[in-house]
Amino acid sequence: MEKLSTVIFLIRHGQTDRAYSTDPNLDGERILTEQGRAQLNKVGEYLKSFAPSKIYSSPVKRTIESAEVIKEQIGDITIETTQRLFEVYSNERFNESFTDGPKFLQELAQKHTGEHIICVSHQDVIEQFVRGLGATNEEAQFPCKTAQGYRVVLAQDIFVEITKISPADAV
Repeated sequence: MEKLSTVIFLIRHGQTDRAYSTDPNLDGERILTEQGRAQLNKVGEYLKSFAPSKIYSSPVKRTIESAEVIKEQIGDITIETTQRLFEVYSNERFNESFTDGPKFLQELAQKHTGEHIICVSHQDVIEQFVRGLGATNEEAQFPCKTAQGYRVVLAQDIFVEITKISPADAV
């Protein structure tokens, strides 16, 4: 079964220079702090042992920076940005991410069968993806703090298991 399984690591960006803003233009300009970079270095060290084949990222600065720090630890891996991991700023998009998130993960599982991949995103997006897969609050242990995430296993496009990961908690 392991060869047919795809493991997707949903990782929240590292600590940023200022708090969340409901204005997407301002919020999109947030950047990682030194602590945020240190957090993502730990995450990258942890993920390196899984030999991931690809990193997907939300197209905003803090997630791209987070993906790049992870890549520095892993080595030769490509980063692709996608709007499907973008921060949610409206109720309409929030509700949409509940159904689109699992569909996106299933598409990734079909495209990357037998591989380990990384998706760098935002707390609300990750929570909606995980809830949309049917994970319970007990399994998910919400909220997902900075540089935390989830190891999601899909067999073909069927959700198998989820585990919360916190490799940077000591930073």
